[in-house]
Amino acid sequence: MERNEFLKTFAIAAATGPMLIQACKKESASSGITDTGTTTSTDASTASSACRVTPTEVEGPYPYPGGEIKNPLNRTDITSGQTGVPLTLNLLVVNTNDNCNVVANARVDLWHCNKDGYYSGYSGQPGILGTKSYVGETWLRGYQATDAKGAVAFTTIYPGWYGGRATHIHFEIFVNDVLKKQAQLTFSETISDAVHKSTLYTAGINPVRNASDSIFGNSATDLANETLSLVGSIAAGYTGTYTFGIAL
Repeated sequence: MERNEFLKTFAIAAATGPMLIQACKKESASSGITDTGTTTSTDASTASSACRVTPTEVEGPYPYPGGEIKNPLNRTDITSGQTGVPLTLNLLVVNTNDNCNVVANARVDLWHCNKDGYYSGYSGQPGILGTKSYVGETWLRGYQATDAKGAVAFTTIYPGWYGGRATHIHFEIFVNDVLKKQAQLTFSETISDAVHKSTLYTAGINPVRNASDSIFGNSATDLANETLSLVGSIAAGYTGTYTFGIAL
């Protein structure tokens, strides 16, 4: 498995909380750093009200050893002692074949590298600090089932990066134990660059830009729908929101 292998969001105009109000709209991201040091990635346009399917991407490296469906890590906080800028992920799953109505009890799995570019559970990983082995470790991976409003929330850290790839997080969504979506999401480069230059991150700015990444770079339209919407700051941490559109 090679290592070298989101802003449209969906929302629902329903009383499911503030994070859902902008659903099922095509969006693009604009990012900036305010005079208070707070970085944001916000909606710049809503050109379409169409209900959109999240792009499908390759699984990518280092899923749960033995397969995600066997992953026993049902948990909200996936940090397991890993340090970095705090990141909360508020995620929604909707059915694009049912007017983007929410999907309850969908299993959402995620995994990503730590601040130095390594994944838990594997050996022989070349990275910022040389070749490392983290066999038996389970940090920065886990799963949850969506609630009655189709939502899950994870507590993690802002990912670092490794050679050949833009900064990213891997996701898989199962319904009734059947894989319905395999996806990867990225971040505003303005925010990523600021985070990666901060004291907790050793590698500095990722030279691989989203548009030239082997996964995100093949479609500007898909990239817009694979970029997390973020608010927050390095000091306080970030909150990211994203709506997965799956066709059931």
